[in-house]
Amino acid sequence: MNQKTQLNRLKQNIKKRNYKAFIFILFFTMLIWLFVQMSKSYDDSISLSISLVNVPENIIIENLVHSLEVDIQQTGFKILSVSLFNSSMDINFNQLDSLDNRLVFVTEKHKKEISKSLNLKYSDIQMSIDSLEYKHFRLATKTLKVKSNFKLDFAIGYDSTSTFLFEPQFVKVSGNDSILSTLEYIYTKLKNFKKVSDTLVGSIRIQTVDSLSINYFDTEIDYFLPVSKFTEGSFEIPIEVSQEGTNHDIVIFPKTVNVNFKTSLANFVRISESGFKVVAKYIPNEDFMILELVEQPKWVKNVSLDSFKIDYLIKE
Repeated sequence: MNQKTQLNRLKQNIKKRNYKAFIFILFFTMLIWLFVQMSKSYDDSISLSISLVNVPENIIIENLVHSLEVDIQQTGFKILSVSLFNSSMDINFNQLDSLDNRLVFVTEKHKKEISKSLNLKYSDIQMSIDSLEYKHFRLATKTLKVKSNFKLDFAIGYDSTSTFLFEPQFVKVSGNDSILSTLEYIYTKLKNFKKVSDTLVGSIRIQTVDSLSINYFDTEIDYFLPVSKFTEGSFEIPIEVSQEGTNHDIVIFPKTVNVNFKTSLANFVRISESGFKVVAKYIPNEDFMILELVEQPKWVKNVSLDSFKIDYLIKE
């Protein structure tokens, strides 16, 4: 019984070994056949995908990607390699030619770049068409002034010595003319600054309107706001009289008014009474004259008068 079992096992092993050998021989034969076939030269057509890049913001291209059929005569291995690894290329917008208000990519003119992209010789390729046309239309452009959308809360005793400075100060946009005509400014994203006691420097994105078809040449800008320690000041300023509207002499009382202001500690010594000018304006049939601050130093802010009207008499 044991001898019969051993004999059956031996027959089975021989059959398995023959089967595996047959598979190996078949696979090896097919591999040789495939190698021979792929080594032959064939006439074939490769579909080259061409993508247009670096398009100006004010130009809309309807078809950024074109397919160009390129005729080649190469071995099967080379055709397979080109199809797998060299079947796409990018072209720059400045490589297009303008013909009769059309934008075209002349294939023969750029045959050298095409052959290089396919990793083939210049003489090995032949294009199926002379040019690729890119349908397009131009957008209107406009420059919009940047305005801040910031909420500022200064620490006690601190303030800004100027308004926010932006770089760039203007943002160029493109789009439909009917839409751009309604826009005058462009705003930054909302940002809150709390208890500010030092100069603000940073960058922020602008507010874009997703519901409108607008292209933004810049979407992020830099901002700068100088901040300093501030103090308050006050001067007693003589009032000048404007007699426009009457030929008579006018006597006013009081003859001075207090001007209150804020300025940075660094600029406080540069402020003097001579930098302010207050004028009393005559209004017919009124029992008082209106005070108006017509001049003030550029380094002051939050300027106010103790009074905005004074009494007067007209000399007959």
